[in-house]
Amino acid sequence: MLRELVLAIGLPVVLLLLAVLALERWADRMPRWLQRLSQRSSLLWNTGVGLIIGLSLLRWLLQR
Repeated sequence: MLRELVLAIGLPVVLLLLAVLALERWADRMPRWLQRLSQRSSLLWNTGVGLIIGLSLLRWLLQR
C-alpha cells in the first residue's frame, strides 16, 4: 500500500518541484516556449496539479 501511495503522491510532487527549480535556475537558457510558460500566471496549473494529488490521495485512502 505504501508503494502505491509513493507512486501516486510522491512522484508527481517530485516532478513538479524539479520542473519549478529548473525553470527558476535556467530560465535564460530554456527554449523560448518554456520561457513564455515561466512568465505566465500559474494558478490554473497549480490548481490542476493539486486536484490530481488530492484525488490520488483520496483514491488511495478509499481503497484501504
